[in-house]
Amino acid sequence: MHKRSYYSLLTTITLSSFGDTFGLLAMEWMVYEITGSKLAMGALALSSTIPELLLRLLGSPLSDRLHRGRLMASLAAVRLLALALPLAMGLAGQLQLWHLFVAAGLSGACSALFMPTAMAVLPGIAGEERLMRAFAVIDGCRNAAALLGPALAGTLIAATGALPAMGINAVCYTAAILTLLYLPNQDRPAKSSSAAFSITAYIGEIGDGLSFYKQFPAMLLIMGMAAVSNMSSFAIWTLMVPYVNEVLHRDAAAMGTLSSAFALGTLAGLGIVSWVGEIKQRTPVMLGTLAATSLSVSFLGLTDSYPLVLTALFLSGITTPFFSSLSSSLHGRLVPNHLQGRVNSIRFLLSSSLLPVGALAGGAIAQHYGVRILVLSAGLMPALYCTAAWFVPNLRMLNGDLSALKAEVRRKLPPGPAAPTGDIPA
Repeated sequence: MHKRSYYSLLTTITLSSFGDTFGLLAMEWMVYEITGSKLAMGALALSSTIPELLLRLLGSPLSDRLHRGRLMASLAAVRLLALALPLAMGLAGQLQLWHLFVAAGLSGACSALFMPTAMAVLPGIAGEERLMRAFAVIDGCRNAAALLGPALAGTLIAATGALPAMGINAVCYTAAILTLLYLPNQDRPAKSSSAAFSITAYIGEIGDGLSFYKQFPAMLLIMGMAAVSNMSSFAIWTLMVPYVNEVLHRDAAAMGTLSSAFALGTLAGLGIVSWVGEIKQRTPVMLGTLAATSLSVSFLGLTDSYPLVLTALFLSGITTPFFSSLSSSLHGRLVPNHLQGRVNSIRFLLSSSLLPVGALAGGAIAQHYGVRILVLSAGLMPALYCTAAWFVPNLRMLNGDLSALKAEVRRKLPPGPAAPTGDIPA
């Protein structure tokens, strides 16, 4: 493992994740204060996810064409500028709803390639034998940020309002940019990727990312599970502010504590994943833990007891990392390095493809039938998907030794050019 590169990447991801917990809660709270509308909150989420989905598709080759560290720094800089708009307008007392929507749209567009690029860097600096633990540590730090961030952000918003929380987000992005600029041992694009731009070649590279899932339907089915699960959780967490207000009758600090309970459970789950190490029976573990997460979350629609809700979110957090860590390690092992950027972009695109549905349907269901019905129905959907997927035989190929499957991937996908001498691939 290239330790300096790995810890620099880890620091960058942790800083940006910590800042995002402040910025996201701040924007959601400001929209709710300005409008009081659940549909407006769903629209805010939609204004972020649509640019994110489009850029993940159209920009998927960029992580393989450009210097990955500099690309991540540029994306973080644009997100910092996006935050500056509502922050400046709020400080001037001129904040309007459209300022928040513009900031959410720009932030979503940049986040489209930020994490896929980071995931493309990781296999080259961690090594295949440490890949699952490397992903688990990164997930653990992201969730540690999610553990501390919402509780601190909620307390800060309750005490001083939302603008200081957005300011902390801006400070975190500034620090993340500085970390990325000094990221050592970064890869350079392969020589063919530096050639003159060609629309035909670029479209072909987008197709390369899609072809991985076309050639291996089992991985496409895994991404279907992720899409349904993310849609469910997105619909629920987008409406968590009215859930806390109307069902639990609590304030912003309580909402931050709920997020922290889930994050604390996730940290416990990541500790178990790291302790267990390599898991050979991947399919039953992925299906079982995702179904358990689904059932725990759906319980929120059946109770208004704050302690029980905290417990349910903690338990759902424990089971969440198994699916995400196994899915990430499968992609890290199976996808060739020269395709990591575009395949990870398509991977994130597929996993977030139903987020607009979750945002719109979640807001509409909550508006017409109540937040409880939304939480109960959306929470159960991943469990139903997992039950159906259990009977699909193709998923069994992901169990056990992956050498034969890895060789088949190399045979079916286009080969890449040799990296320049002396470069460390990422």
